[in-house]
Amino acid sequence: MIIFNALQTSLSGGIGRYSYEVAKGIYKLGQVDFKIVIREQDKERFDFARNEDLIIIKNINNSKQRNYVEQFVLPKLIYKKYPDAIIHYPDTMAPIFSKNKVVITIHDLAFKTLKNEFTFKTRLWKNFITDLSVKKADKIITITNFTKSEIEKYYPYAKDKTAVIYNGFNDFSKEPINEKKLRNGFNEIISNPYILTVSTISPRKNIDGLIKAFNLLKEQIPHNLIIAGKNGWNYEYVFKLVDELKLNDRVWFTGAVTDDELKLLYKNASLFVYPSYYEGFGLPPLEAMACGCPTIVLNESSLPEVVGKGALLVYSSDEDELSKKIKFLLYNDIYRNYIINEGLDNVKRFSWIETAKKIIEIYK
Repeated sequence: MIIFNALQTSLSGGIGRYSYEVAKGIYKLGQVDFKIVIREQDKERFDFARNEDLIIIKNINNSKQRNYVEQFVLPKLIYKKYPDAIIHYPDTMAPIFSKNKVVITIHDLAFKTLKNEFTFKTRLWKNFITDLSVKKADKIITITNFTKSEIEKYYPYAKDKTAVIYNGFNDFSKEPINEKKLRNGFNEIISNPYILTVSTISPRKNIDGLIKAFNLLKEQIPHNLIIAGKNGWNYEYVFKLVDELKLNDRVWFTGAVTDDELKLLYKNASLFVYPSYYEGFGLPPLEAMACGCPTIVLNESSLPEVVGKGALLVYSSDEDELSKKIKFLLYNDIYRNYIINEGLDNVKRFSWIETAKKIIEIYK
């Protein structure tokens, strides 16, 4: 039997999505005896599963409460009722005191590689819990070869118990856009031609580098720059930069967006740029490609591995180099069409069902 911890489903972004899609994919395949641990608030989302296959936990309203349940409540509950079960925690953190066999998924080790991007307290906690979790896990799933190489770098002893299984991908490009779910004035944002990026605003996402590159181009192109995503750690410097460069009439911040707003942004963008320094996987470039939007990424971390031939790579984080690549892809029609077609082809490599099948093999 497999017990899958999906408590993060609506408490966190990327890992929450991963938890939900993997749980759903494995359950629907029906190849293993599979039970899913969920928060009471998420029950409607798991309507594909029978009640007897859900372990519903009440009174989890934040990550702190979730962490407590994952470490101290679930391991006892599961061992008492299912002593021979395998527990899969789809995050770096394993149930440290579990007596059952444990599988974890590690998405990235940014807190080790990009030390300046995290507070001292966060680094201390993440290092402590990850060190214990890597030792505790019987198997480790990682989402790219890049992340596997990071694990081998920091935890060489874990090499033989680590396997690469790519994330799936939700292709919503063919779904209709529900205009009623767009906020007032949203269509006005896309009324002028624009370059798009979709990202939480934090230092490792290099949004400031994109703004500086855009600033070098602003007199040569009619486009605005739209930055879609919520504010993350240390985001204030980005807004300050826009003020300093006097770009307030050319750079638009949407904040967090709905799926319908996101689809509209991708489908109408002249270009998508993802200037992030570090990604365990990097989903937004795939979403852009699926919508036929020509894409640029930095040649960093997992991004070249994930985008394949479907994006134009920038081999320097220098804003001058990035601005040249943006202008080139905006106005070179032959290469634009090539990149668009390669992107549409590339997204076919990623499927949640294939992800689920490969994870089942790890369980076996």
